[in-house]
Amino acid sequence: MKFNPFIFFEKAGRLRALLSAFLILCFCLFVTDFFVKRYVYFEIESFYNFYSIYGFIMFSIIIFGSRVLRFLLGRPENFYDKKAVDSEDYPSKGEK
Repeated sequence: MKFNPFIFFEKAGRLRALLSAFLILCFCLFVTDFFVKRYVYFEIESFYNFYSIYGFIMFSIIIFGSRVLRFLLGRPENFYDKKAVDSEDYPSKGEK
């Protein structure tokens, strides 16, 4: 039998518990940021939860930017149709 490390998440209750724990951890870190003294280099870093907001904005730009790049750089599905190695005809068993 092949080892599957994700078998733990097959039951919906376990996945829901892990997601709940993750959300509680995120909320605790968000609240903790209000009580931590910051030593900043730039003034904008002194805003509360600056790094979480900045990270979310940058993540969103990367995701939506990839959708734009898909239209700019994307190729049709059969772009390499005649040039691809797997498009060659295979010899029959009788031929050599």
